[in-house]
Amino acid sequence: MEASLAMPLFLLLVLFLVCVVKLSAVQMALQSAVSQTVRQAAATMYAAYLATDAADSDNEAVNMPMAEWPDAAAEIAGWLPEPAGSVISAAMKGDWGPARDLAATEFGREAIEPLIRRFADAAELEPERVRLSRLSLPDLNDRRDAYLRLEVSYEFPIKVPFLNRPIVLKEAAAERVWVSDPQPAMYGGGQEEGQSAPLQIVSIEPNPLRPGRKARVVARTEPGGQVSLEVIYKSGRSKAKNLGDAAANADGLVEWTWHVSGNTTPGVWELTVKNAAGASVSMHFVVAKSGTAPDNG
Repeated sequence: MEASLAMPLFLLLVLFLVCVVKLSAVQMALQSAVSQTVRQAAATMYAAYLATDAADSDNEAVNMPMAEWPDAAAEIAGWLPEPAGSVISAAMKGDWGPARDLAATEFGREAIEPLIRRFADAAELEPERVRLSRLSLPDLNDRRDAYLRLEVSYEFPIKVPFLNRPIVLKEAAAERVWVSDPQPAMYGGGQEEGQSAPLQIVSIEPNPLRPGRKARVVARTEPGGQVSLEVIYKSGRSKAKNLGDAAANADGLVEWTWHVSGNTTPGVWELTVKNAAGASVSMHFVVAKSGTAPDNG
């Protein structure tokens, strides 16, 4: 009699623990997906910034009638990988609202939501259950609030016992988009007042980076300037040789070449170049598995 009562309770306890573990795994996978998405999307916002900046300028090359902008946007978007194509198209057509939730708009449904599902770990998540619940775009005019914010929800396949209510998990992430600062950083005691010394990431090769292969970054600063490179992966700061401090040549160029570990996790990561005065510039980059085709063709 006691065994017949204890066994169902034991099985219920085991089932409860399994559900808790599964919920934790799904929560972590959802957080990883939204973090990767916001990094990837933020890296493509520079195209939208250039589009809006050009549209607001007095350059005759971009002073076309407003009725022609949607056609131009659609043509340009067709040549760009996602989500960059949808980003620049939305910016040029005026479908850009930094102060409102754009999760239900065409841009949110067709550009951001598929990107989230692409980053969803199929071993833990069912991509069709992932929903974009909130999308806040950066203000490309007032760049002090240049943050992309996402909130994602996921309906867990198992409902709450007895209440028959769905279990909905939510995760949010924010990332500053890659646009120029409203006021350039100033450094260097020898600079004239109001003059800023350059600090720019020129290139990163190859694109995307591959685990087990070499990577090369070129930056520009003042000739002879001391700068340092820091690379951040999922596991933390890279300890690869040849990173760190370096001096610019007579043309102001400085480069680093290092070996990307074969154990590097594929995804969107960040590198930062800093000078001796503390000014810095950052850039996102992609690490892809060897053998996969690059996004840019």
